[in-house]
Amino acid sequence: LERGQYDAPGEEVFPNTPASLPPMPEALPKNRLGLAKWLTDPKHPLTARVAVNRYWQNFFNKGIVETSEDCGNQGSLPTHPELLDWLATTFIESGWDLKALNKRIAMSSTYQQDSKATDELREIDPTNVWLARGPSKRLSGEMLRDNALLASGLLNPKIGGESVKPYQPSGLWKMTHLPYKRDDGEKLYRRSLYTIWKRTAPNPTLATFDASTREICMTRRQETNTPLQALVLLNDPTYIEASKVMGKKMTAFPSLKEGIEDIYMRLTGKQITEKELDLLLQLQKVEYTKFEKDFNKAKGWLESGDFVFNKNDNLPMIAANAVVASTIMNSDATITKR
Repeated sequence: LERGQYDAPGEEVFPNTPASLPPMPEALPKNRLGLAKWLTDPKHPLTARVAVNRYWQNFFNKGIVETSEDCGNQGSLPTHPELLDWLATTFIESGWDLKALNKRIAMSSTYQQDSKATDELREIDPTNVWLARGPSKRLSGEMLRDNALLASGLLNPKIGGESVKPYQPSGLWKMTHLPYKRDDGEKLYRRSLYTIWKRTAPNPTLATFDASTREICMTRRQETNTPLQALVLLNDPTYIEASKVMGKKMTAFPSLKEGIEDIYMRLTGKQITEKELDLLLQLQKVEYTKFEKDFNKAKGWLESGDFVFNKNDNLPMIAANAVVASTIMNSDATITKR
């Protein structure tokens, strides 16, 4: 049918593969199983290259073929074709082992380079096409949320199950004529992968960080940098709640210095510098003095989210520590992978 129109029959066609690619062996059935076997045939020139290119993109923010959604003649040419060929070949030889592929990329000297660059190098190669430095990339909305929950110890590690409804502004679903009843308990802290998705009313926390609308299939996301993103990290109930829980964790350490060092490592994955530590110690001192004099100023930090403190907790101290945790969470060291 021409364009699928019921009253416009055209030339009769049969199941087959594109003429530009290797033909499907006669022994294979012309159905989905045959198609799958043809796609994963070691002689197929495209499947393994497309796959390794997308995993490379996960690490370097850009694929060897930049247009990861189009590796055909209308897409970009590979910047390192021999590397793409080698990765694809070893991927097939490993039995399509994704864990081995990820390990190979992560342990490469290319990936482990410092992401810092001289002004001269940035001028010659601003987008790091030649891989002369390590990747630098902001974490996705899902990663930012999951990282905050994991660092605070709130993250629910359960795998699988139905979608969950975490915090979001009330009334957001009114236009859909469906009620949004927020979950509680452990469901609030499931990984972002399980957040319920509605195309007409997407989760605002994730949508602000360029999450796909899922109207079409996307292999790479647009990446923006807007004031709204900073407002989400500073004010979203999930991040405030994670901050106050980390603030309580800091009180369990023998000294405030050790508490800050621990939370910094949890959020950023690296050791804190002396200069950063001194600034955060000063910040905590100022905030603690303020909250101790006027406890009402601390309530915004302590009442957000469902987490409840014990009656013996030093609430002004926890609130001051929460400010410190939030400051670390909003720093470039946390939100950007370098």
